[in-house]
Amino acid sequence: MKTLKNYRWRKTTDVKREFAVYELLADEVAILDAGFSDKGVFEVAFNDAITGSLIEWEQLRKLIDEGQTIAECDSRPA
Repeated sequence: MKTLKNYRWRKTTDVKREFAVYELLADEVAILDAGFSDKGVFEVAFNDAITGSLIEWEQLRKLIDEGQTIAECDSRPA
């Protein structure tokens, strides 16, 4: 199984969205996007670059939880 070693989250923007979207970059390639919809629902979208990757379930859950935490912190009113 593939273990992502070099990864980071990057905030992306879209002026038509209420909340920011975050990309998970693995070796600087975006493999998934995560963020809250305009209705406040947390969503994850897998990008084509993840095709063929095998990621351990626990690591994937950890990464998605991490993305949700980042998105939640950013969506709170100041």
